[in-house]
Amino acid sequence: MHPVKKGLTRPATLGLAAVLAIVLAGSIFITARALDYRGVIDTYWRVHDEVLLPTEAGRRYIDIFWKYSPELCVLGSTYPEVMEEGKVLILQFDPLLRALVDGEGDQVVITKELVDRLEAYLDLLGQVGSPDLRAAIQSERARTPLRELIGMTFEEARGKLVGTPHATDRTPVGTNLP
Repeated sequence: MHPVKKGLTRPATLGLAAVLAIVLAGSIFITARALDYRGVIDTYWRVHDEVLLPTEAGRRYIDIFWKYSPELCVLGSTYPEVMEEGKVLILQFDPLLRALVDGEGDQVVITKELVDRLEAYLDLLGQVGSPDLRAAIQSERARTPLRELIGMTFEEARGKLVGTPHATDRTPVGTNLP
């Protein structure tokens, strides 16, 4: 992986993509060698803590994570194509999400190619997942059409989808943790 440099644009997206990537990071890397992916896992936890947790909309995505991660783990272990494509997406998103949490989200741009790949993956999950997962994917796609994000920077998409984080309060926040 190449680090993201100022002035360089790369494909990116957020919202449902970030949530699925976080969900899949947990499920896929449970079976992988964790030390090989420590940096990737750190990136996704930073997205959780710095992008999602500080906003109400972000906490809604965290709730989606906890609700569907057990099913996605099963799907990943049952269907090799779910596991492999999920891993590819996670690794593709890692430098982009890292740019966002490192304050360089205005340097990465959402492309049609990445949206196409993400939508194909969501189609796959809809084919093999439960009716509840399928309905959730359809609902999130209707709520946030990914095609509308093409051409936006990661920072612009963050603002549109989860808003700007507020000063972090050390008191517990409302998420549905298991």
